[in-house]
Amino acid sequence: MAQVFITLHYWNQFLVLATGAITTIWGFVLFFTKRTETLNPAWRIALIVTGCVAALQGLLGIIMVIMGLRPGTGTGLYWLHYVYGAIVVFILPVALTYSSSGKNVRRDVLIFSIATLVLVAAAIRAMMTGPA
Repeated sequence: MAQVFITLHYWNQFLVLATGAITTIWGFVLFFTKRTETLNPAWRIALIVTGCVAALQGLLGIIMVIMGLRPGTGTGLYWLHYVYGAIVVFILPVALTYSSSGKNVRRDVLIFSIATLVLVAAAIRAMMTGPA
């Protein structure tokens, strides 16, 4: 049973990276081309998908911790994997608290674009600390 969660956690990391990278690039294109009169509905859906995939990754990680599994060799600085994983899961909710809730759309796009950039960077670092 543990192998199922390990496999799901492994393959879901690529979804986190792909959705995060696409959302980041798309958001910066929207911001720098000044196409932010209103929040692009398709980009908003991409943000939601990125957040859901990141939450699933965190849930799979928590399940594996409950099962007694540790990232990497389970020695040394393996706990950094948890730190980077928490950043991946919580960065979009934190960005939501800094957004203007649609009052300043251009600023919101920039905040969420930076947040997804941080999400991708933390996911890459988590990948570096996770495998054995």
